[in-house]
Amino acid sequence: MKCLVTGANGFIGRHLINSLLAAGHEVRAVTSSGGLEAGKSLEVVRIERGALDPALWQAACADVELVFHLAGRAHHGNNATPAERQRYFADNVDLTVALAQAARAAGVKRFIFASSVTVYGASSPPGYAFREDAKPLPLAADAYALSKLAAEEFLLSPEMRDLATTIVRLPLVYGRGVKGNMALLMRLAGLPLPLSGIENRRSFVGIGNCTDFLLAAALHPEAAGRVLLVSDREDVSTPDLLRLIARVLGKKARLFFVPPAFLRALCFLPGLRARYEKMSANFQIDPAASCQLLGWQPKLSLAEGIAAMCATARTV
Repeated sequence: MKCLVTGANGFIGRHLINSLLAAGHEVRAVTSSGGLEAGKSLEVVRIERGALDPALWQAACADVELVFHLAGRAHHGNNATPAERQRYFADNVDLTVALAQAARAAGVKRFIFASSVTVYGASSPPGYAFREDAKPLPLAADAYALSKLAAEEFLLSPEMRDLATTIVRLPLVYGRGVKGNMALLMRLAGLPLPLSGIENRRSFVGIGNCTDFLLAAALHPEAAGRVLLVSDREDVSTPDLLRLIARVLGKKARLFFVPPAFLRALCFLPGLRARYEKMSANFQIDPAASCQLLGWQPKLSLAEGIAAMCATARTV
């Protein structure tokens, strides 16, 4: 099948393109930057960031059967200014609207939208995991989550009922080439850290499992019009994740105890406080219903996914 992938030069996009090509699909990769080279079964299209011209997206969707919409403004914290909020909505909502309308006009068979579990809020209550039918918390959400939720609502609105859309809400995705908090944890592994008192549980998905799930969702007839969740189905605490990363890297985890309340009080700078809150909070999802619908199970365990992520770091 011929597939369109937006955000093709991003972390998930590059891995997804490799998976699609390996599965025998043709790919039209849309990127706003360089770094991708066309090849057998791979066409590269350059569209500038923020471009909303219908003609551009109609041309991009021509002869395409599956659209994987990964492009958008990434999550950069919870303190968005009005100007930043506007940029989130332009990149995550206006772009989605333009692409979806072009996809519908082109007769695309399935539109896969990569959303985020942050639409549920910043954390989950202890012992509780969000499911597909859990109500989003827009009043407690930041601009990023609000923009993702607004894009979801448009895609599933009566106006777009002719476009078979599947929403996939992703937790933190990790793997080779990842940036952000998971890359930070790799750098911190083996250092003395006052984190052994954190007793949280968080859901993650390895990039191999993520791309495999996205393709399964695109091809399954019952996934149209649905909101789906995916994870490795092995929730883990931040200290245990650090221990696992350290072990894979051949280092000794050096975690010691500081009362979490005291540690939180020490993180008085806004950026540091937000990072600590994210590392220490619970955030669990339960993708059982999505896995059952697709007949899908993770191909890689958490330990296997972490090993793959750290393989490059071990050789540096």
